[in-house]
Amino acid sequence: MELTESRFKRFIFIIIDGAPYEIFKTLIENGDLPNIKKHVVDRGSLSKAISVFPSTTGPAFIPFFMGLYPGTANIPGIRWLSKSNFHIPHRFKRPGVCSYMGFDGLHFEADLPLNSPTLFDFFSPVSNIYNLLARGCPTSKNLTRWSKPFLYTYAHFSHRWRFVNQIAARRLCKAVEAGDKFVVCLFPAVDTFSHLTEIQSPQVLQTYREIDTAIGNIVHTLQKANTLQETLILITSDHGMTDTHTHIDVPQHLDEGGWRCLHYPKVWRQGTVSASMVSGNGMTHLYFKNNPIGKGWGERTPFEELHKMGVIGSLIELEGLGFVAGQSETGDILVQNRGGQGRISCRSAQTDRGNPQSVAGTFKSADALRFSYQFTGTDPLGYGVPYENLSSRDALRETYDSPYPDGIVQLWQIFKSERTGDLVLSAEKGYDLRARYEIPEHRATHGALIAEHLSIPLATNYPIAEQCIRSVDVFPTVLSLCGHNVAERHIDGRVVK
Repeated sequence: MELTESRFKRFIFIIIDGAPYEIFKTLIENGDLPNIKKHVVDRGSLSKAISVFPSTTGPAFIPFFMGLYPGTANIPGIRWLSKSNFHIPHRFKRPGVCSYMGFDGLHFEADLPLNSPTLFDFFSPVSNIYNLLARGCPTSKNLTRWSKPFLYTYAHFSHRWRFVNQIAARRLCKAVEAGDKFVVCLFPAVDTFSHLTEIQSPQVLQTYREIDTAIGNIVHTLQKANTLQETLILITSDHGMTDTHTHIDVPQHLDEGGWRCLHYPKVWRQGTVSASMVSGNGMTHLYFKNNPIGKGWGERTPFEELHKMGVIGSLIELEGLGFVAGQSETGDILVQNRGGQGRISCRSAQTDRGNPQSVAGTFKSADALRFSYQFTGTDPLGYGVPYENLSSRDALRETYDSPYPDGIVQLWQIFKSERTGDLVLSAEKGYDLRARYEIPEHRATHGALIAEHLSIPLATNYPIAEQCIRSVDVFPTVLSLCGHNVAERHIDGRVVK
């Protein structure tokens, strides 16, 4: 973490929760975001970056602030279950079952890898506004630490999310005026209004324009202080979104199939043999009890065994389900839909021969592996060609503009977590995987592996020429631009130029 030559002395990081790349790009091109275009994009670049699976708030913040995939960080969703720790009489004693949408949200930072630094550890002084991953930020500089729960609760019931954004804009301007070296500000209203209405409703589009005004104000402040040239500004999103027309009731489907399902908010159900932990509503983890005696639910159930139980065949018949993925007895990842099955395998880049490496094993960066993808029948990921011996970057480039961008590596990384389900489900565009207990009803969805959920804008006032970028690359790239060396073997991202 030693210092090197620095291009920038300050870093302002703006996260627009739930901003899809294509919508953001169109607003820039149409002149709806004049301040961002003039002071950020025209001085630097606007790129399409690929987020992570699951593409949802919380897990999708980890790449930005730590350079790690959610699977590497062992936080594979906003809800998860740990089969080895989930048992009676202590079924809800952490870390047995978790939902960061509730009280367990207070434990999000504690669940992160202990020895991994965050962006806050490299700058001083810092300020944090609404962002939930604030480890390393002094409590006094976490400017919305105490007010956020009340503001979000108030906005949830009153739908006054513009008010929440306005407070963020004021806090952002004051932090910039104070001269803090790192300021991160999350604007939540694009995501929340999209869920309430649709992704291009008048409320959502007005929210984008108000954020643009806030960017104009902080640029004016930087110009007055003559510090604009030394300030790196980066604007991005954690995930994209799509409008939703159909809700799939996965827990009810499991109940009807004879696999009594535990799910939020029905976490006190007795006699359950399966569990559904949904994230963003576009994906869910499914767990199946395979230890009828003793503590815990057992180990991860292989895909082949679930197929014999009839689970796979039952699920792939659901309308709107993109695919079901699970881990094979060999350690490979199997991806199934009604048309065919795909197989993801990987091995160490240092060896040309040997058995496929278990993707759920000890930490190994994706850059140290070679990936292969084969399929039978119709390719469930839509690539249409098999791949052999791809590096992580090759896998990204080959699938960058596909319906499931970076799907090979993203499915590999999520199964690195022991908390990942026996199966992972991803919905098709227009569908989600939660039909009940989402109040108010969601009219837009994210979380899935599809392009519309993974493609995010990356606008920065420093030009980035790299054509294929992951959100996990933001962490090392920002630190490099600000004069820090990072031991990249400890993270999943890399510096992009």
